[in-house]
Amino acid sequence: MYYNKSIPPPSGPMVNPYNEFFKFAFGSAIYIIIVSFTTIVANGLLLVVFFFDPFKIFRNATTYFLVGLALVDILTAAIQEPINATCFLMMYLGHPDTVSTCVPLLDVAQTVSVAAMNASFFIVLAFTVTQYIVVISPLKYARSVTKTHVVICVAAIYSYAILFSLSPLMGVPKEIQQKIDNICHSIAMIYLTIVFYILLYIAFKKKMAASKSLREDGNTQDGGRNNRQTGVERKFIIVNFLLIAILFLTSQPSAMLWIVRLYSADTPISPKVLIVHLMVDNVLYLKFLLDPFVYAWRIPKYRQALKIVLRCGREKPEAKSTFRDRVMARMSASRDSVITLDFRSITPD
Repeated sequence: MYYNKSIPPPSGPMVNPYNEFFKFAFGSAIYIIIVSFTTIVANGLLLVVFFFDPFKIFRNATTYFLVGLALVDILTAAIQEPINATCFLMMYLGHPDTVSTCVPLLDVAQTVSVAAMNASFFIVLAFTVTQYIVVISPLKYARSVTKTHVVICVAAIYSYAILFSLSPLMGVPKEIQQKIDNICHSIAMIYLTIVFYILLYIAFKKKMAASKSLREDGNTQDGGRNNRQTGVERKFIIVNFLLIAILFLTSQPSAMLWIVRLYSADTPISPKVLIVHLMVDNVLYLKFLLDPFVYAWRIPKYRQALKIVLRCGREKPEAKSTFRDRVMARMSASRDSVITLDFRSITPD
């Protein structure tokens, strides 16, 4: 989030050149309040399902990545976003203490933003790498990806993100920190994650082809299983395209704008440029909002578990065993992630 400390609050009879920006800031404040509330609720419910878990299948190793991601999202929505919304409202209303109050508050918000964004990107990358390992080597996954290892990984990510965000207090020039953050974290890490998504897709296709080949070699005629495999493939492609699109579209506009700002000549910031900053920041907030929906809410079993939790357990899971239920039970027993349940559904029984 960028804030120009030289912007004066609107006062006096003169027409303030930043009046247009203040109007956009007011609209942005309302938007941020709505997004912040929704982000906290959506991620809070994810944590509720994780801790109560009526199906006893969500506390496997890789769901701790999702817990770490949810905590980061809640931190952002509870601290950074309300600070920005409050300062935008103060600017719009012409509060006399806008500059003296908001400059230190926005510095805090910026520090929280750097820590939270980097932690979020690292967790998504670690989670994607874990999914890749699941596909190429399930046995290696069972041995190396344990709850303890994932918790240590998330804790290490948190520690690095916090230390990096506080690096200016340790003597690192602010400009150097911003350039490293933008190039290494906001750009390089995002593209590395996308590369792993592509590798994951390639490995998944090979796994499906091997499964189909085994069935053909066995001269089995299982049309229903072939249809299920086709459905799994289609769903996998759609979901991973959605993940890549959301990650890229929410993060890169802000990253590209920071590239321009950090490497262009030091020129005065016009109201139009500030409005563009507002727009890309608003897009960035969508990442924290969409994380729980992309990684958890889209899963039918999660939604079913959430209904049971919200009804205080009065509704029990259905006794009827479906193909998906059997796959989920099998995956739970072998420590696989809820997110990667469909991977094993293509392997021969």
